Amino acid sequence: MKKRDCILILTLLAASVLSMLILRSGPTGGTAYIYKGNTLYGTFDLSEDRIINITNDNGIHNEIEIADGSVFMRDASCPNKLCVRSGRISRNNESICCAPAGILIVVRSDTNGDYDAVTK
Repeated sequence: MKKRDCILILTLLAASVLSMLILRSGPTGGTAYIYKGNTLYGTFDLSEDRIINITNDNGIHNEIEIADGSVFMRDASCPNKLCVRSGRISRNNESICCAPAGILIVVRSDTNGDYDAVTK
């Protein structure tokens, strides 16, 4: 590899890290809305650490944890556990769904984040 190849690789690497940081800096949410079926189970502030246990009518148990300003599915008794592997969410309009249990978690921001920019 030549010197210019190394410079190009380092430039591309720096640009990708910078773009990832910019994308991760979106508005964070303030409230987790948890739905059980078609009804709102509850709203929970992401600044208060807690564990929420929900058992659905079909016997599937979900353990939801709110910690460090984010919410995640800590454990679930559903067969494939996709909801557990979806990780932590904390930004506006992010969601976690456990389809077998009918549980939906949506993070909503306290600020109005409908627009990215306003132009004249």
